[in-house]
Amino acid sequence: MSASPKTAPPEIKNFFKQFEDLLLQTWQETGFGHLEVDSERINNDKIRVIIRGSTHYRYVIRENDVNQWLSR
Repeated sequence: MSASPKTAPPEIKNFFKQFEDLLLQTWQETGFGHLEVDSERINNDKIRVIIRGSTHYRYVIRENDVNQWLSR
């Protein structure tokens, strides 16, 4: 799964890579997968993203990163 474009900001690439790794891990271990993704604005230019599976990962993505990602 290559969900992120090659020119995406590192934070977006890391987010999708971690999401992919966790989903593949759950498929390998259980034959099915369940991941939850939550996000919330923590200030004017940052969004906290939480990926929940067997392990939790938290990322802070700048609003500018999201805008650049969407403009591609």
